[in-house]
Amino acid sequence: MKKTIDLLTSYSAMAVLLALYAAALAAATFVEHAHGTEAARQWVYNNWVFYGLQLLLVANFVGVAARQHLVRQRKWGTLLFHCAFAVILSGAFVTRLTGREGLLHIREGESSDRLLDPSNPAQTIETLPFSIELVDFRLVRYPGSNSPSSFESDVVVRRPGSPERRERIYMNNVLHVGGYRIYQSSYDPDELGTVLSVNRDRAGMLLTYAGYVLLAGGMLLSLFHRNSRFRTLGRMLKGGRAVSVAVLLGLGVSGAAAQTKVDTLTWTELEARSREQMARLGRDIAGDPYAHLAVLNARLGREMPAEPQRRTVDRRREKRIADLYAVETAVDRATAEAFGRLMVQTGGRIEPVDTYAAKLLRKIGRTNRYRGLEPNRVLLGLIVQPQIWSRVPVIDVGSEALLRRVGVDDEQVRSGRLAFIDVLDDEGGYILADEVEAAYAKPARERNKYDKELLKLDEKINIIHGLFEGRMLAIFPHEAVPADETWYSPGDDLEVFGGQDSMFVSRIFPWFATETLRSVESGDWSVPEEIVGMIDKYQRVKASESAVDRRRIEAERLYNRLDLFKWAGFGGMGFGLLLVLVSVFRLVDPRRRGWRWAAAVLTGVVVVIFAGQTLGVGLRWYIAGRPPVSNAYESMIFVAWATAAAGLGFGRRSRMTLALATFLSGVLMFVSTLNWMDPEITPLVPVLKSPWLLVHVAAITGSYGFFGIGFLLGLIALGLMACKRTRNAERLGEQVRELTIINEMALTLGLVLLSAGTFLGAVWANESWGRYWGWDPKETWALVTMIVYAFILHARFVPVLRRGGEWLFNVLAVAGLGAVLMTFFGVNYYLSGMHSYGGDSAPPGLYAIWVVYGVAAAVAVAAWRKRNG
Repeated sequence: MKKTIDLLTSYSAMAVLLALYAAALAAATFVEHAHGTEAARQWVYNNWVFYGLQLLLVANFVGVAARQHLVRQRKWGTLLFHCAFAVILSGAFVTRLTGREGLLHIREGESSDRLLDPSNPAQTIETLPFSIELVDFRLVRYPGSNSPSSFESDVVVRRPGSPERRERIYMNNVLHVGGYRIYQSSYDPDELGTVLSVNRDRAGMLLTYAGYVLLAGGMLLSLFHRNSRFRTLGRMLKGGRAVSVAVLLGLGVSGAAAQTKVDTLTWTELEARSREQMARLGRDIAGDPYAHLAVLNARLGREMPAEPQRRTVDRRREKRIADLYAVETAVDRATAEAFGRLMVQTGGRIEPVDTYAAKLLRKIGRTNRYRGLEPNRVLLGLIVQPQIWSRVPVIDVGSEALLRRVGVDDEQVRSGRLAFIDVLDDEGGYILADEVEAAYAKPARERNKYDKELLKLDEKINIIHGLFEGRMLAIFPHEAVPADETWYSPGDDLEVFGGQDSMFVSRIFPWFATETLRSVESGDWSVPEEIVGMIDKYQRVKASESAVDRRRIEAERLYNRLDLFKWAGFGGMGFGLLLVLVSVFRLVDPRRRGWRWAAAVLTGVVVVIFAGQTLGVGLRWYIAGRPPVSNAYESMIFVAWATAAAGLGFGRRSRMTLALATFLSGVLMFVSTLNWMDPEITPLVPVLKSPWLLVHVAAITGSYGFFGIGFLLGLIALGLMACKRTRNAERLGEQVRELTIINEMALTLGLVLLSAGTFLGAVWANESWGRYWGWDPKETWALVTMIVYAFILHARFVPVLRRGGEWLFNVLAVAGLGAVLMTFFGVNYYLSGMHSYGGDSAPPGLYAIWVVYGVAAAVAVAAWRKRNG
């Protein structure tokens, strides 16, 4: 019996149990993706074998703390950590046994006391000791958008022996009645009924929260107590001040114009004029002053029909001419820049037109420019000359099958681009209409890759069609509609406007379009610029101060012009790599002072780059009015910033660590600027409107920075091991030991931050919808990552792993980042859940991860051979 107890309370058993637990969690996420949530819960999460595994972990944590005499050794941080996880797992078990969760469905004017089963809403779980009447339900939307800003239920609570209570329930605002907590969950499609989540779990919640408090205490002590492993590692580096900095960084972590009579054209006339100009170009191209157009004419012929409506027309020829014509007749750069300074309402926020134009071009063409044209000039071309731009292959298509389906030639298939007319048949009908309807009719889980690409193409086609019709440029505020502050586009129904405003908004943009076409021929852009000034004045007079913060608008234009993250990406990669090389040269020839001066200069440049990153993050925070941590793009730039900050924290003691962190930060910044990541600033969904957002996401993304540094330090350490020779073994061995120590410290900080972020997220979830853990794939993989790094940091206690020494630790540090990559990218693009950002095909750049790990495996094998040679 004693041998069995000793075995179960050993570090070896801990390693095995943690590995089994992580494997079970990972498998459950794939089961859920393939067979649904209920299957994952039945086979794993709610399975008694899984509960037994958790019980063994609790016993192991307590047993290890007792056997290792942590109290006698005054290892208070480690002791609290072990006790905290034991208490947290116990709280989850108590919740499972005694907790009660259900739904209340109430229509306006009605009351209910029936608690319904979440999995079967027709079944009543119990009758509540109180009733709730729904007085009013409101779905508050962002102005000019269908996106919800808040769900709100005005209710009356009636409880025997107590006075009536009038309360308002909304996301992140919980109603407490006795031992029950009531949350806003969802609502009826007609917006006349509410669905409230009801939770009763006093014992389990108190026990779990007690575990979180112990966990917080363990974190603090593990970093700051003089007997902690972290402080011991700091003393081994002989540079305590740098360590303190690293800890701090890780934890810190107008009306008159409307009266003007102008000569304007209608939209139909504008289309006809554009068509006529294009036809004239086709007929008279030999006389055009541009030599390359004359060459094109000689090759393709001079005749071009004025009404290119049929498939019998040589569309390839007309698309080539249109492509050249679109570039040669683009709006003047200064006029386009002035137009970009206007404001537009989109997606529930007011932003500069240049932000909107860049967003649309990325959405349509997955590029920041088209044929050298800036986004503003492309946007104006689409609106002012639709007959031309409908023939320009500006639409990026990710599916060769789709390109073949619409019947374009091989050259266009290779380009991966379509023009708007490519999806129209001889009669102008949408040739993909039936397929699109069929794809939308399928449940999301049943859509294949072709369906997803088809729906993305359909979205782009609809955007361009809306621009052609002038319906997607909401630049006219209406001061008489304060309830939703909706702005209007030139192609919208403008009857809501009256008097001089009606004349202005109905005629100003056709006038601008007409004068733009005239300016293309004359080269004089003064009138279009003057008209843009009139629109700007109208916006300033009519837009309400509550809807428009002009300082934020100007800050956003500055943010767009500076493009700080792009430069931080290139600068971080370039100067980080230079600093890596200088650090290597210093290692080879430490007596030469020139390398020391070069390292100092490069460090100064790195500090400037970090300042630019910080300014970019700060500007985005100010523009959005919230922390920039709400989507994949923002998480990426925050991870990059945290990585750079962590590198600076360790940089005083190790320039190599600073160099690697700078390089990794630059890579992350560069990746964030690629066109498969959407940098759009969007309003928050209701659940994210919480003070927990910043601390939860910042802690988790900050941990990824330290884990990334651990990966690079491990890779460099393995590389040094592979380069060992008899003459340099002592010097390289000392460097490997130093890098390994810093690596362990970085992983410790990362694990502390990840643990804090994960359990802060659990508290947020409990305050938002009544449960602190829902086994969402993102939550689950965050827990898997915690287990992986806990395993790595405890490997030195397991006899069979201890023999691997520095080599094994660094190999594990390199391999451990795979869990982070799965949490950050894999869940987003390969699994599903409420934290998923992708929802469809993964970006092709992710396949580079396999190449990197292939190189890392080769380096690890070479280091192992040298170690055992």
